[in-house]
Amino acid sequence: MAGAGLVVTGEGIYEQLLFPLPQTTDNHLAELQAFSLALNWVIENKHTEQYLLFYTDSQLVSQSIKKERIKNTDYQPIFASILDSLRALHLYEVIWIPEKENRGADNLAKQSLAKQRKNKKR
Repeated sequence: MAGAGLVVTGEGIYEQLLFPLPQTTDNHLAELQAFSLALNWVIENKHTEQYLLFYTDSQLVSQSIKKERIKNTDYQPIFASILDSLRALHLYEVIWIPEKENRGADNLAKQSLAKQRKNKKR
């Protein structure tokens, strides 16, 4: 069980998003799913023509996107989907930041996880 927390900011945009990932037990997979959810949000909300900055505390996500490849075969299907989604964007950067500087998204992910655990106990 995992949760994704995303903070989306930009010109006229500030959104805090929580996404439960109840079937995910792999941390790296959860990080890829969180990035995929961020991309989907951008596309669904028609922000593809803006210059976008994606900050992530996941070195796996940032390095794999820069290299446009991922080694672990278990992650290749979602990574292929991420690359397809990135092609829909006009201009973007993916920037790695240390976890301690990503507290907003980290707190949202923890809230999502706590909410799932609470609902599971019911």
